[in-house]
Amino acid sequence: MDKWLNSHWFARAVALLLAVMMWMVVNLETEQTTTPEASQPVFIDGVNLHVKYDTDRYQVVKQPRTVKVALESNNPFYRHNFFPTDSMEVYVDATGLGKGTHKVPVQYKGFPDEVKVGIIPNTVEITLEEKKTVEREVNVEMLGTVAPGYTAGEPIVKPFRALVRVPESQVDKVAAVKASVDLEGATSAIKTTVPLKVVDKSGNVIQGADVVPLTVEVNIPVTSPFVKVPIKLNLTNEMPNGYSLASVDMNVEEVTVFGPKEVIDAMKASTYPGPEIDLSNITSDRLLELKMPVLENIVKVEPEYLKVSLKVVPSTTKRLEKIPIRISGLSEDLQAKVLSTDGQEMSTIDFDAVGAAQILHQLRPEDLQVVADVSNMPAGVYEVALNYIFNQSDYIQPSGSAPKKVTVEITNKQR
Repeated sequence: MDKWLNSHWFARAVALLLAVMMWMVVNLETEQTTTPEASQPVFIDGVNLHVKYDTDRYQVVKQPRTVKVALESNNPFYRHNFFPTDSMEVYVDATGLGKGTHKVPVQYKGFPDEVKVGIIPNTVEITLEEKKTVEREVNVEMLGTVAPGYTAGEPIVKPFRALVRVPESQVDKVAAVKASVDLEGATSAIKTTVPLKVVDKSGNVIQGADVVPLTVEVNIPVTSPFVKVPIKLNLTNEMPNGYSLASVDMNVEEVTVFGPKEVIDAMKASTYPGPEIDLSNITSDRLLELKMPVLENIVKVEPEYLKVSLKVVPSTTKRLEKIPIRISGLSEDLQAKVLSTDGQEMSTIDFDAVGAAQILHQLRPEDLQVVADVSNMPAGVYEVALNYIFNQSDYIQPSGSAPKKVTVEITNKQR
């Protein structure tokens, strides 16, 4: 034994044996720790499950939405859940199946070849229902309110009916097809294209319902405040010598005026100015179609055009005698009198009126006034223009020989 211990060969043998034992210990530990880790799968929860089926004929009404995927690989990239989930697909293929409940295997694609894939569960139940088509009228849902004083009219929808496809079990739930339009603050007509939605009797949207068409065109008239007022024609200039108006007829006597509430309220007790008609060149009957003027702040006037018929006849004259001269605009502390050419006070005037014979025949003294306006005139003597006012001013005029002015003497009242 002492010889072995002292032998260098023996020492070398022992060293070699120890080295072999240490190598075995190290490699066995590595193998033992590696093997279990490689067999541990990685689980991915909540992976979406897609169903492939005939979407034209059927609708999936029952299915699991997600499944769990188990991945197993020696590649540490996948073991640490670094797998790009957007590149994989988990699905069931029901393209050849009809309506009813079916058990179908779960399939997958898009995974690398070196990864072992397990799906939990690997078989699922799905229910297919046959689609049915029903026809419904499109109802317009008007949201909000138009501007104050304005009114929304009846909506016009194009097209006004729609086809709805739903699973057979949901046919009775289809209550209406709606098109929602926002009216808030509107002051003019609304024309818009809106998507359709299918709702049940409670007004809830039925998810997954197919509707044809997807959108409709909706027109909603919005009417501003309005008022109906008489038309006042604007006849300008005098007719040529020898001609007079026998009548002026309009196809309508009043117009409907639309505009903001404050403008319309102010117009209720007035007339609306009609189109201007120049009489200076009219010597025969006329039928005119004239556009109604639209005043400032007025939205529109209806009718837009006015038809006016002018009846023209040869002029005749009528002598009017002892027509009182009225003085207007006189201050309370003043008095006035009309003087003749010889300085004498006069209170009446004689003159000829010109017009159509049938109108002059009906003219009475009380149907006219002759006025001298002395507004803002102090005491003194003035030449004052005479204003001839006829009840039918469009048809009768004073003749050219009628006095244009008179002398008026204004004095202070005696106290």
